[in-house]
Amino acid sequence: MTNKKEEHKNHKESQPAQTCEQQNNTAEQEAQTAPAQEQKEDKAQEYYQQLIRLQADFENYRKRTEKEKPLLIQYGRTEVIKSLLSLYDTLLKAQEETSKEGADIKHIKQGLKMIFEEFNKAFNAQGVCVVCAKGKPYDPMTQEAVTTIPCEDKDDCMVLEELKKGVTLDGTVIRPAQVIVGKKKEEPEQDKK
Repeated sequence: MTNKKEEHKNHKESQPAQTCEQQNNTAEQEAQTAPAQEQKEDKAQEYYQQLIRLQADFENYRKRTEKEKPLLIQYGRTEVIKSLLSLYDTLLKAQEETSKEGADIKHIKQGLKMIFEEFNKAFNAQGVCVVCAKGKPYDPMTQEAVTTIPCEDKDDCMVLEELKKGVTLDGTVIRPAQVIVGKKKEEPEQDKK
């Protein structure tokens, strides 16, 4: 029995020691977690400030692009008009030549040739390509069949006539060619008796 009393006494004495140790550990943990908590709060504040700056930068970018958009459109229009001015000058010359008395058909043809050369220069500068479809197989992706006409077997599904030329801009069709397509003649069925 005395052993049990001694054990109980020893146990009671050791409990306060553990409690002191636990208190010391708890105090140490609190001392360690306080700076860690402060670091987390500082990091969160830093992220928040970065977010605020990023939002402001984006808002400034959006406003700047809204201001620049009309200027870019105006610049594009100016460049197109500049490329057409030489064509306009050539047309004026042709008009002057045809209005002169004794205008020669040779001069008119030469003027038209110059006009088309200027058109081609202006188109090429802008990435525009005029597509010739006559004599080629019909392509519904780049051509619009206005009508079909009966033809020989060799001209079946071929473009026989081009009403309007097709136009591409940097390889993208902006106006399909309007064409007349050949269609093989169908032989009339004879009534069988």
